[in-house]
Amino acid sequence: MWRWRESTAVAWRARGELSSPSNPICTTPATGFLLGPAKTAVGGEVWPATTPPAMSRSSTSATTTHTHSMNNFSYAPVPKMIASLVHLEYLNLSYAMFDGLIPPQLGNLSNLHYLDLQGWYGYHLHVDDLDWLSRIPSLKYLDMSNLDLSKATNWFYIINSIPTLEVLRLSDADLPYVPSPLPPFNLTTIATLDLSSISIITSAMLRWLSNATSLEYLLLFHCGSLSYEDFKHLDLSYNYLSGDIPQTLWSLRRLEYLDLSENSIVNVHILASLGNLTNLRHLDLGGNSISGEIPPIVGDSVRLEYLDLSSNGIIGKIPQSIGNLTNLVGLYLSDNRIFGQIPETIGGLQNLQMLSLQYNSISGQIPKTIGGLQNLQMLSLEDNLISGQIPETIGGLQNLKLLILDFNSITGQIPNTIGRLHSLLHLDISHNNLSGPLPKTMGGLCNLTVLDLVSNNISGELTDLFDGLSTCAQGASLLALYMDFNHLSGTIPSSMGQVSQLGDIFLYSNSLVGNITEAHFSNLTNLMALEISFNSFDIILPNDWHPPFNVKYLGMSFSHLRAELPAWLQTQTRLTFLYLRRVGLYGNLPVWFANFSRGLQNLDMGSNNLQGQLPFAPQSILDLSNNSFAGPIPPSFAKATSLSQLFLYHNHISGGFPPFFCNMKSLQVLDLSNNHLTGEILVCHDSFPTSLTSFQLNNNNLSGIIPSFLRHCSHLTTLDLGDNKLSGRIPTWIGEKLLSLSFLSLRSNLLDGTIPMNLANLTSLQVLDLSSNNLFGGVPSSLGNFTAMVEIHNVTRLRVFVDYYYHGGILLTIKGSTDEYTTILWLVTSIDLSNNHLSGEIPKELTKLLGLRFLNLSNNHLTGRIPEKMGDMKILESLDLS
Repeated sequence: MWRWRESTAVAWRARGELSSPSNPICTTPATGFLLGPAKTAVGGEVWPATTPPAMSRSSTSATTTHTHSMNNFSYAPVPKMIASLVHLEYLNLSYAMFDGLIPPQLGNLSNLHYLDLQGWYGYHLHVDDLDWLSRIPSLKYLDMSNLDLSKATNWFYIINSIPTLEVLRLSDADLPYVPSPLPPFNLTTIATLDLSSISIITSAMLRWLSNATSLEYLLLFHCGSLSYEDFKHLDLSYNYLSGDIPQTLWSLRRLEYLDLSENSIVNVHILASLGNLTNLRHLDLGGNSISGEIPPIVGDSVRLEYLDLSSNGIIGKIPQSIGNLTNLVGLYLSDNRIFGQIPETIGGLQNLQMLSLQYNSISGQIPKTIGGLQNLQMLSLEDNLISGQIPETIGGLQNLKLLILDFNSITGQIPNTIGRLHSLLHLDISHNNLSGPLPKTMGGLCNLTVLDLVSNNISGELTDLFDGLSTCAQGASLLALYMDFNHLSGTIPSSMGQVSQLGDIFLYSNSLVGNITEAHFSNLTNLMALEISFNSFDIILPNDWHPPFNVKYLGMSFSHLRAELPAWLQTQTRLTFLYLRRVGLYGNLPVWFANFSRGLQNLDMGSNNLQGQLPFAPQSILDLSNNSFAGPIPPSFAKATSLSQLFLYHNHISGGFPPFFCNMKSLQVLDLSNNHLTGEILVCHDSFPTSLTSFQLNNNNLSGIIPSFLRHCSHLTTLDLGDNKLSGRIPTWIGEKLLSLSFLSLRSNLLDGTIPMNLANLTSLQVLDLSSNNLFGGVPSSLGNFTAMVEIHNVTRLRVFVDYYYHGGILLTIKGSTDEYTTILWLVTSIDLSNNHLSGEIPKELTKLLGLRFLNLSNNHLTGRIPEKMGDMKILESLDLS
């Protein structure tokens, strides 16, 4: 339940300004609120609010505490001699029935931390001037409740001059009015403030108190004319309010602004009670735990201008009555579980400027009535289930600046009317099913800064777009163009080079062709990222070219460069990501590139015809696979301690396996397959590459046993040590420690012994290849427990896995031929135990592997009958028992 008490007292934490026309209430960004007896923390000690204990300190040279609390000195004056106790740190004279003037000599007590002068009812303890208080600079606790301070006109300024104050109590004090303007707020450590039974509180004071960022407890009991029923503005956001809202709130008839965002309110009935708040214009309930449906009665709150219900658990449909809220300027329903269609009535919200419905399950088409929202500036429908075409009426949104429709199922062409949105700054329709060419009218969107159409089926050319933007009278504003993963064709016009504000160009994976020349970049001085990989461009740029840009990201993979590494690359001193895979590079890397590569984060120049020695490793990813690099792995790689992926397969790398790999704790993927490595795989002692997920050394000339350091690599999913000269037994720790393995290949080695029974613990295993070794004994019946070979695979997970980790693939001998499986590896389930010395019967448990596609037990010494239930293995494609 809410920590809220219905009484004449008001004490809570709030943020922002809470005020009414004549009766304001204090606001402060505090962290709690209190309606009863308080406890106060000073100097690390917690004291009751009424009778704090005496501070004590072991000392023989001075008195540091003095208390007369709750004694009876029968109208005696406060003795001046107390002012001579200059070492006092604690002084408590509360409720002691003193009377008369508090001596200003108390200002001599400069060491005081705690001063309680609270008077007793019926006694006239008073202060005429508070200047003396400013001489106590370290005061943390001050209580002047029930004192007569009516002549102390400087009270407000003096108290404000003590920044060390943590607790201030002025309850029932007779205080003079404080005129504006007020001094700058200086009570930077104030945690507790008691202004109960004080009638001089002004709106200026309350605004002043809103600067009290350290305030935790605010007490406003019995504050005379203070009446929260007249509030117009109430902000209780970012608290720990939970449960239902008390009925007290609904009595605030004049309330216009209510912010309860970022709490833990749970009851949707709050929306059904809005009818009581007939003047409400602003309602923010975002970031709570409200569930249930939006009631139709919400449409009766016709004065609402702002409604935020985002980031809750609201379900159901948007009610048709939402169209009654014709004064709405902002409507935020994002990040809920709303379903159904957007109601047609939404088109009646003529004043709407912001419409945020993203991250729901809204379906159906965008209603045609949306075009009636002529004042709309933002429309966000991201990540829903919206289908159908974008309506032609979208062109009616003349003031629209942001149109965000990504991650839906929108089909058809982008309508020509999109070209009427001359105010549009950001257009994102990525990850949909758009088709057809871009409308010619898009070339007229001169104010557009971001165009994101990634992952659609858009076809046609970019000529109209760039030609149009290049002729904008004031110059095109386009900063970023993202059109990866579409079906664009034709050439890129040289007019692209005139869209001078372009910073990001991403055209990855299309069907674009033609020459890329200097003209394409002539005025692109702001270019930071260029990604044109997986097209079919001819890069015609002279070796001594001086680009007008200095990019951080350059991707031209699968283009046609057909040259040595171009010298103009060294002008790109900010380059961090470089992708030149299969572009026809040849020859040795130039001398300047050795240090240049060290400054990169990702470098991919795989599948070229580069030769010579390896360069310095970049910081994160290096792919130089499928080249002709020779010689050992250079010692400089030892400095690449943050390297996460290293692909050097299919080269002519020789020498031993470098020991510094033991220290590469960030290394996740290592593929050195198909090289000329020799000797034993390293032995790690105190440091291990524990982040490894893929370890491939197949097709080398390595010897010795399977390296024991791998037992520390519990994240391994791929282990391929095939086609080497490894000897010894298959270690049992593989089945104990490497429980994430999906692919295990030890084929074509000199391994002997039996197959460990506990390999069955590898429930994620898809491929087991132990062929062409010297293994003996029986086929373990436990192999029938490979869960991943029993069930259909999680296609999505494996697709991602393949894309990022299996550049080199896995060698499998299937149907009599050895092939490398890469892009369809996620489909493969295989067991190959052929060419060993296995004996005994084929265990019937293998027939439980109904997801198995390839099984090879040939060239062994197996006997007995073939299990009858093998006929149940319906998706088996290859079976070799010869």
